[in-house]
Amino acid sequence: MKRGVGYCENTDCEDYAKGVFLLNHGDTFYCPRCRQLGKVEKERGFYTGNSDIFKEVRVEYNFDPINGVYREIAIVRDESLWGRNNVYTLQSPLIKTEKRALKVAEAILANLNRYRGLLNGDDIPRTTEIIRSLDAPARDVARPVTEHSTPSDARTPVAQRS
Repeated sequence: MKRGVGYCENTDCEDYAKGVFLLNHGDTFYCPRCRQLGKVEKERGFYTGNSDIFKEVRVEYNFDPINGVYREIAIVRDESLWGRNNVYTLQSPLIKTEKRALKVAEAILANLNRYRGLLNGDDIPRTTEIIRSLDAPARDVARPVTEHSTPSDARTPVAQRS
């Protein structure tokens, strides 16, 4: 799922440099007010390193559409890891605050290391969904579901266990 923001570049328009949320959108954007061609800033991610383990996630946020730069960066590190590990960077025009950027970075770091090896090229890891192929044999579909489930007594409060 490709997400981004479209910006009007017409300085005479009332919507100049105001963002419009775009989902699964192409590379062209026309301002809804003045109908002139604008600019699309897509959410994108990339990483450095050649390991399956990620130690750090950086989220570049607070995009400035006039200058075309991200004004701020939030960094989350797993200090328990040692040695050379990958660094993942997400550039998102959708994130405006440090609080949100840190939350996203933490969720991405957890998912990158949980599902290591599943990141393809410039994919952005999603923190809210796991995609399963139903074309696989039934035993292969059922196995991950049972791995992620917990026994019923694990949900019982400790004080009620005997």
